[in-house]
Amino acid sequence: MLNVFIVDDEPLVRAGIKYSINWEKYDMQVIGEADGVDNAIEAILIHPQIDIVFTDIVMPEKNGLELIKWIRKYRPLITTVVLSYYNDFTYIQEALRLGIVDYIVKTELDYPDVSLSLQRIADIAKSNQQNRHKLNLHQSEADYSYVIAIVALNESPLSLREQELACASDHFQVSQNTHLLLYPTKVEEAQLLEMEKYYQKVGILLTFDGIRSIPVSDIIIAIKLFMSRDFFYDYLPHLYVYDLDIQSILEEKSCLSGPDYMKVEEQLSSMQWINDDAMLNQILNTIRNSRLLPSSVYNLFYCVQKQWQRFFSIDAVPNAFPISGIRFWYQWMDWLNHFRTFIATQSKLSSYSHEVINSIQKLVIWLNNNFTKNVTLTEASKIANLSQSYLSRCFKNIIGKPFNVYLRDLKVEYAKKILTQSDLQISRIAEISGFMDQFYFTKVFKKCTGMTPSEYRAKIRK
Repeated sequence: MLNVFIVDDEPLVRAGIKYSINWEKYDMQVIGEADGVDNAIEAILIHPQIDIVFTDIVMPEKNGLELIKWIRKYRPLITTVVLSYYNDFTYIQEALRLGIVDYIVKTELDYPDVSLSLQRIADIAKSNQQNRHKLNLHQSEADYSYVIAIVALNESPLSLREQELACASDHFQVSQNTHLLLYPTKVEEAQLLEMEKYYQKVGILLTFDGIRSIPVSDIIIAIKLFMSRDFFYDYLPHLYVYDLDIQSILEEKSCLSGPDYMKVEEQLSSMQWINDDAMLNQILNTIRNSRLLPSSVYNLFYCVQKQWQRFFSIDAVPNAFPISGIRFWYQWMDWLNHFRTFIATQSKLSSYSHEVINSIQKLVIWLNNNFTKNVTLTEASKIANLSQSYLSRCFKNIIGKPFNVYLRDLKVEYAKKILTQSDLQISRIAEISGFMDQFYFTKVFKKCTGMTPSEYRAKIRK
């Protein structure tokens, strides 16, 4: 049974919450309540058996965000949920970024979706409960200096192979689709590569080095924070191992306020960034550094698309840039680059039919999803349904680069991302970036950047 604690400054509201939810349905029971943050902290310190805290945000003196921060620091395996009347952008952003499981509006407690949320909360709380009990049994910290988390990228349960469990000094199941393995020393590159090849069918590996003095509970919360907040920004296709800095994940980052969000929305909608690289970089850095939630990023670029449709009369073109299937930050960057290319070359499009323009845009989107393959002009001409000679000519006029240069730049840019975000060997990066071998990769990379891949990595990480 999961023990629930409710924090709200209104006695009638606390009573309403207790009796409006069928707690037994989710294997929960309410064991206590408090009317403020200080009383809640006192109760949590006295009652270590608390599994879930439902807290309001706006309360006299200290607010619910301060309680969430305290729980994350001192009781990270307690599952926290916000239950509030305030459906406020800033509160929601800050609470979710701090690692709460859900933000439920009190007036929506009887909505069908809330039942699904409560079941999800219960599932997460059970995993936290099991891990807390396991950690309590270990009076001293386990001997480990390296950890690997194996995360399935769907909600299906993930099972580990016996060889993983045999090699690790300890194992924690963070959730049904996430496992944490502790090792006394760093895992050999060959073993990590073998694990990567096996588990890439279902998910990714997260590695943490130099974490001997970090409690397991902090590592668990870091994994959850990364997957719920940072993974959207850091994910790259074909990259299955992510080397993470636990302190960077756990540190409190600045949150974008409601007014600041509206300012970013206004800047994007103004379209002034089309020809202003500095302004665009500032907007994108603001979004990324504040770790804006994916749903809010979607809303921002949805506004851009609407402005685009208002400014340009070619009806078919917006359909070549769909946003409904976009899941990650790199995809938004690709979408934005395609959009800018179209706008920047608008003056050159008048001599081409809508059909040709749409064919080129369709090809560009396809290339961005398939550039790691050995794409030839022959294959590209089939996709665009244009002759090779005509494709070569109109591709350069519309996109602004020759076909082979555009394809090369896609590979180099992708390689730069991996060099920055991982410690993979240069030969491996060459392979997954679509180059035939490491020698050719180094030659092309140096021609484009003036540095070898190793020099580029060293410069970026200074």
